[in-house]
Amino acid sequence: MTDSLAPTAGPITSARIHPAIGVARVGNSPDGYFLGPEVPYRQPAPTGGYKDAEGRLKREAARFRVYGYDAGGQVVREITAAAGDEIRWQVHLANKKAAWYDFVVALDIAEAAAVRAPRRNAAIGGADRAKLVIDPGPRSIAGVSRSPVTFDTGTFLGTTVELGELRTDAAGRLIVLGGHGVSGSPMPGNPLTTFSNNVGWHDDTSDGPVHAEVIVDGKALPVDPAWVVVAPPNYSPDLVTPQTLEDVIYDAQSRWRGSATAQPSFARDILPLFCQLVDAQWVNAGFLAQFGWGAPNDLLRPELLARLARPEVEFQELRRHIFYLIRDAAATMRNDVQWPPIYGDAFGNYEQSPKVLFAYTATIHARLTAWMEGRFSADYDPTAPLLPSIDDVPVQEQPETLDRAALHFCMGGPFHPGCEMTWPMRQPALYRAPLRIRERPGDLPEADYGEAMTQDLVLSDDGPLSASGPGDITRWMAVPWQADTASCRSGYPTTILPADPYLPTFWPSRVPNQVLTEEDYRVVIDPAEPIDKRVEAFNTRLNWLRGLNLQASYLHQIATMVGHFGDLGVVERREWEPDTAAFPAVMYVESPPTLRLPGNLAGAARAARGAETVSEEFLRVRFGQPGRRV
Repeated sequence: MTDSLAPTAGPITSARIHPAIGVARVGNSPDGYFLGPEVPYRQPAPTGGYKDAEGRLKREAARFRVYGYDAGGQVVREITAAAGDEIRWQVHLANKKAAWYDFVVALDIAEAAAVRAPRRNAAIGGADRAKLVIDPGPRSIAGVSRSPVTFDTGTFLGTTVELGELRTDAAGRLIVLGGHGVSGSPMPGNPLTTFSNNVGWHDDTSDGPVHAEVIVDGKALPVDPAWVVVAPPNYSPDLVTPQTLEDVIYDAQSRWRGSATAQPSFARDILPLFCQLVDAQWVNAGFLAQFGWGAPNDLLRPELLARLARPEVEFQELRRHIFYLIRDAAATMRNDVQWPPIYGDAFGNYEQSPKVLFAYTATIHARLTAWMEGRFSADYDPTAPLLPSIDDVPVQEQPETLDRAALHFCMGGPFHPGCEMTWPMRQPALYRAPLRIRERPGDLPEADYGEAMTQDLVLSDDGPLSASGPGDITRWMAVPWQADTASCRSGYPTTILPADPYLPTFWPSRVPNQVLTEEDYRVVIDPAEPIDKRVEAFNTRLNWLRGLNLQASYLHQIATMVGHFGDLGVVERREWEPDTAAFPAVMYVESPPTLRLPGNLAGAARAARGAETVSEEFLRVRFGQPGRRV
C-alpha cells in the first residue's frame, strides 16, 4: 500500500473528481456487477467471473473518487467520507438517442461535407419530441455503503425506462451502474430494420455529468466535475483495441499536452501498440494468422521484441520495415495491405477514400516515427511487475491513472458509429480542459438544429459539440446498441478490398469475430490427445455470433441479439503450464458456454467453424446501399 498523502504538498484548496470520464456498461444480471478498470492494464477477473450463477452478464460499474489539490495543482490526498470528509454526489443520466439525428457517417471527415443526417423519428414533431428523451433528472447520494438510488422515472413515449442507479462504497466513493440492457419499442408490430436508426426504439444506455459537494475540515471546496458514460458490454474485458479512446482524446487535446514526439517511451507508447495487434488473435482468425502465436508478425516473440525495444542503429532497418507496414492517416491513396487490418470511418460510404481503412492518430504516428528513427527511451523491462490495483499506485499518480484506465479499454475507432463513444470525442471543442467535457449550464436550453444535421452545423462554434448536457455523448450512437453490436463483423465481401473472409474487421477487441471455444481449449491442454489434433484445435476459431443463427436472416439475427445479448460468451484469460512449446502459457477462451441462445449453437456448432458468409441482405441493411455491394 502506498502512502495516502503526498509528502511535499501544501494544504488542500480545491478538489477534482476522477476519472474525468468514467465508463459503466449494461448487463442483464439483476444484481451482479463488478467494478470497471482502475489501472490501464489487465486485472484479475471479478469474483465469480463476468456472469452470475444463472449465466447472465454482470453490469460493469464506474467508480469515482475525489482528490484534494493544493494551490500549486499538486495532489495532496484522496478525500473520502471514511476519513471524516463530507461528500455529496450528484449524477444526471439521460438517453437522447431517439430524439437526435440518424447516424449516416462520421460527420467530421472531409468526405461527409455534403451529408445531411435527418432527425430520428422525424414523424414525431413539436413538443411531442420531448417524449423521445429518457430523462429521469438528477439523483444524489452521500455517506458510506449506501443502498441504490435509482434512475427509474424516465419514460420513452410513455413507457418507463430505468437507466441505472447510484451506490457508495465503504469509503464513500461513488459507484454508478447503468441499465440492464433493456431495449424495445412501445409501438406494436415494430421490428428492427437497420443497424443504427430504428424508428420507435429505445435502449437504456446513457451519459451525464458527475458533480460533488465536498467539505474538508469544515470548509467547502470548489470541485471540478466529471462525466459518466453507460455503454454496451465489453465481451473481451482484458483485450485492448489497436487504438484506444484514450489515444483519440489525447490526440484531440494535443494543444494542452505539448509535444508527444520528442522522446516516446518504448514501454508506455510503442509496446502497447504491438501487444494490441497480437492480442487480437483471440478474437479474429485473420489476426491469428498474421500476428498470433508463431505467426510471421508475432511482434511479442521474445527474440524479436528484444530487438524492437533497442534504439541502436543496427536495428533501424528492422524498425523501418515494420514502420512502413503501418498505415499513415495523412496518405492520400488507399493502401489495402498495411496495418492495422481494420475498416475505417469511410467504409460503406466512400469507396475511393483512404479512410475506407483505419489509420492511427497523428500523435501515435509521430511516436512511431520517432521509434523508427531510434529516438525513444529504451525502457522495456520484461520483469517489471504490474501494480495490481489503484491503491498500489503512488497517490500523486492515482488521478491520471484512473483517467487513463477508464478510457484504455474503450474503442478508439473506427467510428461507424462505434462501441462506447464515437467521433465527437476527437473534436477539441467538446472539452474545456484535458479529458473534461464542457458542460452546458442547466439553465441554458439546447438549440434546435433543424431537420438535418450537417458538418457545418456540427463543427460550428455554437454547434452541438460546443457544450454538452445529460445524454449528449451517447446520442450519437446506434439505437438500439444491440443492432449495431450484432452487425460489427469481419471480412465483408466487397469489390474494393482483397477477398479475405476474416479481414479487415471492425471492433473485434470489444465485439469478437472468431474465438477459441472451451471445447477446443480443453483439447489443446490435454497431453493425452495427439499433437496434431491439439494443434488443429488451437488454430480453430468459431464464429462468436453463431448462436444468433447465422443461417437466418440478418434482421432476425439483430432482433435475437436484443433479448439474448447476455447469453453470448465472454473471452476470458486462461493460464496453464504447457507440456510443449507448440502452445502459449496464456490463452483467451470463450467462456462460459452460451447455453440459452436460440440459434444453431446446440447440435450445429462445429458447422460454424471459420468465416461466415455475409449475405447481400446484411450488406444492404448494414450499409444502406440496396442493389450493390459496398
